[in-house]
Parts: sequence; structure tokens; C-alpha cells
Amino acid sequence: MPSLPPASPESRRAFDRRMSFVFAGNFVSLGVFYPFFPVWLGYQGLDGDEIGLILAIQIGLRVLVCPPVLRRADRSSDRAHLLIAAGFASLAASCLFFVVDGMAQVLIATLILAAVWCPAIPLSDAIALSGVRRLGSDYGRSRLWGSIAFIAANVAGGALLGRIGHGGFPIVLSLTFLTAALVTLFAPRMGQPRQASPLPLSPTQEPWLPARSLADRFRRLAPAPDLRRLLPLLLAIALIQASHAMLNGFASLQWARLGYTPVEIGVFWAIGVTAEVALFRLAAKPLRRFGVRAFLIAAAVTAAARWSLLSTDLGLIGFAILQTTHALTFAATHVSLQTLIGSSVAENRFGAAQGLSFALQTVLMAGATFGGGLLYKSLEAGAFYAMTALALMALGLLLVAPQPHSAGSGGQTSEPS
Repeated sequence: MPSLPPASPESRRAFDRRMSFVFAGNFVSLGVFYPFFPVWLGYQGLDGDEIGLILAIQIGLRVLVCPPVLRRADRSSDRAHLLIAAGFASLAASCLFFVVDGMAQVLIATLILAAVWCPAIPLSDAIALSGVRRLGSDYGRSRLWGSIAFIAANVAGGALLGRIGHGGFPIVLSLTFLTAALVTLFAPRMGQPRQASPLPLSPTQEPWLPARSLADRFRRLAPAPDLRRLLPLLLAIALIQASHAMLNGFASLQWARLGYTPVEIGVFWAIGVTAEVALFRLAAKPLRRFGVRAFLIAAAVTAAARWSLLSTDLGLIGFAILQTTHALTFAATHVSLQTLIGSSVAENRFGAAQGLSFALQTVLMAGATFGGGLLYKSLEAGAFYAMTALALMALGLLLVAPQPHSAGSGGQTSEPS
């Protein structure tokens, strides 16, 4: 097939603007759901065990639903169509929280929302990677707007709920999903790849047939052979991200026990997200120079040091400085993942690759959160050393994993002219 004409700066900028809106819309919802949903569950009268059960079951459902949906998206005429459907279905599902009453109804509503919402961010990543490959787009500069929107939603959502009370959570949540749904209408329509690529489009992909049994459904959760070669690196990435479980779940509690005020704790979190945004903006050149493996090794080493230091009282300035390492432990890991997929996977398999990575990260994060909670009861700050162990496991994998194909040896980050 004839090659595409070189991408113009105007088309690249237009793509980046639209993807920035898409990422921002996705993360506005996350920025309200993650911090305030558990609080609302408590407001509904659920106890700690019931809240934990709801959160755990919806995580498990995401792992089962998301990868098959993303593989199906790879076969669709355009991933944006499924992203739009997920956006408006999530809006409808979020409205269920206006009418639920009791544990059973809340659980059902949460599972429905989890099922239709979970593909949104991986689909957005897959569309963004198509722009990287075809237009030479800068993934990090689009994705950083998601992080900015997340922290803005934390602040604005908290302020709004402070005025109307936690019973108003469904109102705030549905407004964020309305925003996210409308923004999906601006998602770039990339379609299927329109030219030959040095990577075969789907070298080992099986034709889609309806699953005939439950065993068949579980068999399809296993990665196809064209993705198995990436498993060591994807597992290392998942281990690094899962090592953030204690940070996400218990760092604020530990800081409060050390006597830091809510404002100071908020500043710690803001510093981390600011560092994350900075790396997303600046990562492209050093990533091209040093490569994915070097970035991930730096992330794993930094994570091991970060979690070990979090087990001590570093003081206000010390914790503030330590939070800047979020740029490496989280953002560098995430950018490396997207670069790995964009340079090593055929474009019509981006969704499947995102789904596999999503499943690995979700399962390990859930396990690390549960295990970290048990350890924190007995060890308190000492439980952070378990996260150090996860980071060191990732480092070991990175040191022995085979080198992935680079753009010059079987993959590319932008389509040839």
C-alpha cells in the first residue's frame, strides 16, 4: 500500500490538543472517584469490611472485563467509537448512585460502573500511541494533562463536597462523568493502520470466535504469543507500579501519625504530582537517548530507595524532597510502558497490549494493597519495606529480561514517510 504523506506540524499539534482533552476528561473522574468514593460508602453506613469487599470485587471485575474488551477494540473500525460508548455508558452507570440503598445495591452499581468504565484509559492510551506512530506525537505532553486534571479534581471536588456534604458525592461524580463523556466526542479518529509497517499487523492473533465455555473465556485471558515476549518487562513495570500500594493507601495515615497537618500532607501529594507532570513533559529526549530499560532500572532503584526512606521520619523538608522522586517511580515507569508498546507491538494490537499490562498491574496492586494493609497493622511504617522488596524484584527482572525490539529492529514510534 502507498505510504502516508509526512505528518504536518499542524496535524500533530491538533492531535496532541485533542488527546490532551481526552486524558484530562478521563482523569477528572478518577480525581473524584478515588479519594471520595470510600468516604461516601462510609456515609452510606457501610463498615470497613463492606467497603473493602466492594473495592476488591470491582478491581477483580476490571481484570476480567478490560483485556477482552480491548482486544475486541483492536478489531473495530476505530477505537474512538468504543471510547465514546464507554464514556456515555459510564455516565449512565454513575447515575445509579442516586438511587441505590444498602450494601447489595451499592455493590451492583459499583460493578456496573467498573465494567463500562475500565476500558477508558487503556483505550485512550492506545489511540495516543497510534498518534505517536503515525504523526510523531509526544505521548508525555498529552498525558500530563491527565495528571493536572486529576489533582485539580481532588481540590475542586473536595471543596465542593465540603460545601454540600459527602451525601452530594453522586452529584459531583456524575458531573465529572458528563465532562468525560462529552470530551470523548473529540477523540481523534485514527481508524485501522493504513500502510504496511515493519511490524506485522497481527502475527499470531487468532480469529475471533464466540467463547463456548467458561474455560474458553479464561484461556483467552492468556496473552497471545506476540505479546509473551514482552511479559518480563511488563511484569517488571507492574511490580514497580504495585510498589506504590503503600503510598496510595497508607502514606497519608502515616504522615498524620507523625504529626503532619492535612495541609502539609496535601502539599506532599501536590509535589509528587507536579514532579510527575514535569517528567511527562520532558521525558521524550532522555527516553530516546537512554532507552526503556535504562529508564525502568532507574525507576526500580529509585522506588526501592523511596519506600525504604518512607519508613522513617525525614521531616517536612525531607518528605517534600522525597516526593519529587514520584517523577521516576511512577511517571518514568508509565512513559516507559507506553514507549515499549508503541515501539514493539503492531498498531492493531495496541489494545491487547494495554489490556495485558492493565491486568498485570491491577492484580499486583490489589495484592500489594491487601498485603500492605495486613502488614501495616503490625509493623506500621515498617510495612513500607515490603514495597522495597517489590521494587527489587522488578530490578532483578529488568537485569535478566531480554532486550525488546527497538524501532530500528522491528518497531517504530512514527510511521515512515
